[in-house]
Amino acid sequence: MRIARLKVTPVAMHDQPLLNSTGVHESHRVRSIVQVWLDNGLTGAGETYGDQTKEIEANRNWIIGWDPRNITLARLNYVGAPWSWAALETAMLDAASKHAGLPLCDYIGGRARTRVPWAAYLFYKFADEQGRGEVATGEVLTPAAFVKEAEQFVAKYGFKTLKIKGGWFHPDVDIETFHLLRKRFPTSEGYELRIDPNGAWTLETAARVAKAIAPYAPQYLEDPCGPMEDNAALKKTTEIPLASNMCVSAFSHVKPNVQQDAIDIILGDHHHWGGILAYKETGVLCRVMGWGLSGHSNNALGVSQAAMLHACAATPELNYAPDSHYPWTDTDGDVIKGGKLQFRDGFMDVPDAPGLGVEIDEGALAARHDEFLTLKLNNRAALVRRLDPKATGRPGGWTGGPWAEESVTNFPNHSLPRW
Repeated sequence: MRIARLKVTPVAMHDQPLLNSTGVHESHRVRSIVQVWLDNGLTGAGETYGDQTKEIEANRNWIIGWDPRNITLARLNYVGAPWSWAALETAMLDAASKHAGLPLCDYIGGRARTRVPWAAYLFYKFADEQGRGEVATGEVLTPAAFVKEAEQFVAKYGFKTLKIKGGWFHPDVDIETFHLLRKRFPTSEGYELRIDPNGAWTLETAARVAKAIAPYAPQYLEDPCGPMEDNAALKKTTEIPLASNMCVSAFSHVKPNVQQDAIDIILGDHHHWGGILAYKETGVLCRVMGWGLSGHSNNALGVSQAAMLHACAATPELNYAPDSHYPWTDTDGDVIKGGKLQFRDGFMDVPDAPGLGVEIDEGALAARHDEFLTLKLNNRAALVRRLDPKATGRPGGWTGGPWAEESVTNFPNHSLPRW
């Protein structure tokens, strides 16, 4: 059993104007779909972010003719970033587990659970110009509107864990949003709340926010500060567990985290950490260190969502619902047959079909690839400038006019990377 054919297809699909600490999502997101065909007729698929064609193709000489069951040596042979390797590994595991007649999670050691819980990934946002989103296409620029967005996610998907993407507004707005969400979704009804400002806060601000939201029983505080040492200092001032997918997002970050005692919960990501098997290794690491394990998500299509599903199903140490960006994918924007994967009561069932349990829709893949080839990104500068005329684009975000500290209903100072 050998790989006879390899194909990497960059694709683009519509994205809503979601806000985070560096600005607003562009009009499209780019992903790479990796496909392998075996000499016995079986196929495998993987996915990662960005256009990874050049990096994966650079490994073609040894990939063609490779036995996809030999993952260990393949990982050593691969030259490239963890996230591009992750897509190739997923495709190999998909094909190899099909050959074994097993779901991927069972092929790599067996499932620890038959369904995986997920967290709602909630954003402040501008109204979508195209109205193409599956849910919440309207404007969400106030704490009250944010609660309405959460209600839509809970009603449609049944999520019991809700995550606030903070850091774009003044921290007092995030505090008020947390307060209103807890009032609407109380602990007595089993709801968990978490917030993630993407490291936008200073240590002093993070300590103030932690103190303010502590009465509302946050599940954890994700990446409140950028530097690991600031998170370590913050941990000494609050009982709220600290989580990260930024300062601890690779195996090389583990030793510094142990030395500084900064992060309590790791948001594992099979893209960042280098594959589904690396996610399982992260689980073992968390068990050894006494850390919690959750999951990070970013712009996933159905292949990555399925890979996350199997990774989480096969990792017994998972003890916090992973994030999922998947609801923000348009109903007609996916590349898998049969339509989007479905959440039920906040969970996603682990499929019993061999492999990932998803197959590529070649027509949809071609359409998304055509969109990539003709892509003209709209970075939605006009939306930001409508609120802050002085705002200007910069790599990774925006710079703009001064923030009025006394009026938290205004919009934030994008020239400050951290509050």
